Amino acid sequence: MALSADQRYYLKRKALYYYYEKNCSNTDIAKMLGISRVTLNRLLAEAKEEGMVKIEIIDTRNISHILELEDRIKSRYDMKYVKIVDTDNTDQDALISKLALEGARYLERMMHSNIKIGLGWGRTLSALINDLTPNSGVSGIEVYTLMGGACNEANFQPNLLAQSLLNCYSGSSYIINAPFVCHSELLCAEIKKEPSIANILNISGELDLSLIGIGRIPTREHLKKSYYNFPDDVIDEIIESGAIGDVCGNFIDRDGNLCQTSVSNRIVSVNMNQFRKSKNVMAVAGGNTKPLSIRGALRGGFVDILVTDYKTALAVMEE
Repeated sequence: MALSADQRYYLKRKALYYYYEKNCSNTDIAKMLGISRVTLNRLLAEAKEEGMVKIEIIDTRNISHILELEDRIKSRYDMKYVKIVDTDNTDQDALISKLALEGARYLERMMHSNIKIGLGWGRTLSALINDLTPNSGVSGIEVYTLMGGACNEANFQPNLLAQSLLNCYSGSSYIINAPFVCHSELLCAEIKKEPSIANILNISGELDLSLIGIGRIPTREHLKKSYYNFPDDVIDEIIESGAIGDVCGNFIDRDGNLCQTSVSNRIVSVNMNQFRKSKNVMAVAGGNTKPLSIRGALRGGFVDILVTDYKTALAVMEE
């Protein structure tokens, strides 16, 4: 029999009382009122539509502006998750430490046995891995490096980062035993044909999660001191190409397009057009040298998950 208006109002008000004031479960409320859960959900929805419910959230830590900015970035660039670290640190080392810790906590929530992970390089990524809490309950993971190694610094040796990751979780690593930049296009092409390397370079579509950094705006001073000692003429070429940063060592412009230079076909890394289609690519990056680089990576569709700081996030949205 159909409920009268008074009966319906009574049930709605009673349901609201149990739900919001007594914290009862939907199942218990439905039983107490003698109705189905479907009817209960309909009554609760009606109550909201009719203005019977007013929800006020008390932001005791004043983070609403951060949540709103996270949502704006997520919506604009069609991302899966954005985490903004609220910090006033201008010291780059302190900032990297905070970003790495937040990235590590998120990664720990994502980890599960038999996961396939792609691994890039960089200072922040190295710090993130060092912040992970070992978990013997996660096993059988597979770690694939996404590019060759550059210079002698451990932060830019993906094979060393892969081993550090496996110190936290048991599994296997599949590394690219090759330099990041070859001295000729012919040598690079031959290296990429090696079956053990080719299999890794073509794995991006099968990865469950990839961890990468985003390289800063290239300047002459930076490129001279960074992961590879480029000669002056190549540095000029990279800068003139409109490069605003790099993803997996591949230079990109402000719209996320790959910059074509004389080193483009000498780089040993995953195919970036395939990598762009990968699922769950997580980038951890921040600081005043990164907004253009991050924006370019987001525009290019290379990143699904971003961990950055508040000032950088604001700058990314200033277009």
